[in-house]
Amino acid sequence: MKWIILFLATHINQQTHMIDTLKNKIKEQDTEAILVLLKEHPEILEMTDENNSTGFILLAYSGSSEAFEEAVKAKEKFTFHEAIVAGQYSIVEKQLAAEPDLVGEYSEDGFAPLSLAAFFDEMDIAKLLLEYDADPNLSAKNPSKVNALHSAVAKQNKELCELLIEKGVDVNAVQMQGVTALHSAAHRNNLPIVELLIEKGAELSPKMDNGDTPLAIAQREGSDEVSTYLKSKGAAE
Repeated sequence: MKWIILFLATHINQQTHMIDTLKNKIKEQDTEAILVLLKEHPEILEMTDENNSTGFILLAYSGSSEAFEEAVKAKEKFTFHEAIVAGQYSIVEKQLAAEPDLVGEYSEDGFAPLSLAAFFDEMDIAKLLLEYDADPNLSAKNPSKVNALHSAVAKQNKELCELLIEKGVDVNAVQMQGVTALHSAAHRNNLPIVELLIEKGAELSPKMDNGDTPLAIAQREGSDEVSTYLKSKGAAE
């Protein structure tokens, strides 16, 4: 029994060390080291950190498209949420056909399927999820509190924003720090999305936790077109 316990403890420590190494290389943006780690230890893709995020998911958020592409190639099986993140449409479609309730099942790190599809700019998968009546108003069950609209604005995907609004998303929903979709669009100097949100009922001058309004953000970011438009609509600083 002691031998088994020692073996398990050693195994867990090795996994923790490898995941920590991966996270450090991601933080350092050391793509070459990440690729070496993947080649030597492809099993790292299935290991989890303290937040239950797998190595695969960590790489998805890493910002390194090269490393993530290699991770997708190295993956032998995808969970439902991993398939969304990796743009594996056929796998998502097959799993939804077998288990329609997956459309509302949160990922291990607390994101709704539709939000994941929006954040990773997987438009076809987002449309598929909406065909299965995905709720665009589901907010993340983690501190980010993002929903699909917040993610779509972050990716500056106006077409998806329009579709989510058509499906009843709350244009005034807030994510962490009191940020609305309009705050985010103003920050990105995306006038077409700013116009869309306001046309569809977005509040003109919501305040973030720090007091910032969309107009204040646009002015600080030097977004003259957005600032001018917001002022023309009567937005307050």
